[in-house]
Amino acid sequence: MNMHSSAPLGVLVRVWPKLSETFILEEILGLERRGLALRLYALDAPTDDVTHDAVARVRSPVARVPSGHTLREMLARHASLAVSEPIGYLQSLGQALRRGQGGWRDFLRAGWLAAQLRRDGVGHLHVHFINGPTDIAQLASRMSGIPFSISAHAKDIYLSRPADLRRKLNAARFTVTCTEANRATLAAIAPRAAIRLMYHGVDREVFHPSRRTGPQEQDAPLIVAVGRLRAKKGLDTLLEACRLLHQRGKRVRCEIVGYGEEHDALADHILRTGLAGHVHLAGKLARDQVLERYSRATVFVQPSRIAADGDRDGIPNVLLEAMAMGLPVVATRVSGIPELVRDGVNGLLVEPDAPLALANGIERLLQSPELAAAFGRRARATVAKAFDNDANLRTLMQLLEPSHVCGTHCDLLEAAR
Repeated sequence: MNMHSSAPLGVLVRVWPKLSETFILEEILGLERRGLALRLYALDAPTDDVTHDAVARVRSPVARVPSGHTLREMLARHASLAVSEPIGYLQSLGQALRRGQGGWRDFLRAGWLAAQLRRDGVGHLHVHFINGPTDIAQLASRMSGIPFSISAHAKDIYLSRPADLRRKLNAARFTVTCTEANRATLAAIAPRAAIRLMYHGVDREVFHPSRRTGPQEQDAPLIVAVGRLRAKKGLDTLLEACRLLHQRGKRVRCEIVGYGEEHDALADHILRTGLAGHVHLAGKLARDQVLERYSRATVFVQPSRIAADGDRDGIPNVLLEAMAMGLPVVATRVSGIPELVRDGVNGLLVEPDAPLALANGIERLLQSPELAAAFGRRARATVAKAFDNDANLRTLMQLLEPSHVCGTHCDLLEAAR
């Protein structure tokens, strides 16, 4: 795709909008600011009952990819593709059939998407998540002749089979991923594929230290954590750390923002350990409400772990947001987090599943406001230097230029396809 041409860029996501995927929202807003014409395609309807206010600023049209209820229209679109791109169509059909029933469902949806990409004049398709959405994108690309690229993140990498990852990485024009740990993992699986590190960025004007008010004088210091309530987030470790702090006589409060399958277990944990008056599960909140929590916080905690099934965080966007606000942070040495947080420089790092170490880190920051403030200033500087949304989007825009994608690697990429 030539970024100077008028052909719009297609962006495929599983759900639009989605409360927990602010990194996609920020990317789309950033690309629009650069004047790119976008077409958004979503596989599923939104399920969140709240949305971020910033979603209203997105100007690009959104199309939902149907899942089969419009069978007559799907068949018409497939027939058109079979006539106009017979080789690519048959290759896609063969690939889908080898994947079984799930492949057949993806094939139907991919045909609808391929025809829509052509109708919309899309020159390139960029897809978020290397699992299910990329399965559909790869089929649609082969059917339509429109190249595609991938943005790979966390769960979609570590819960996928290496053979499936290799197939998609080699078929894509390029892949970007949000941590060096991810990039190294993917490069080991598909050494010939074009894989680039592209950190997520945040809007430094929205997440700014000037918004911080801190707790009211009569309030206890506030610990904040934000994220889906899943095992990989390690929030039970934070609860245990809070229990230890109260056992030591430390007067602290904790708010956990998010939703998910661990909610009831965490709520039970809070009741069993006598933390009901001190720890609050805040549930789903829009971005302005999350900002308000950051503004009142004393410490931000990211207690991530590698879950039993291998799922893990990359670099959580909420950690970037908190650091951009100038908050001191305590986080765990998991996946890409040490690429952002340097222990003793711009925050504290502890081992995962270590509530005593986490409690000690939090207490250290509470007892030394000067150290906490210094970490907060350096945290803000780190985000400004390496995790600015506009700067990181330049990487994507360069990769969308064919000369940056291919160069001396064109033969390898064509062979991989």
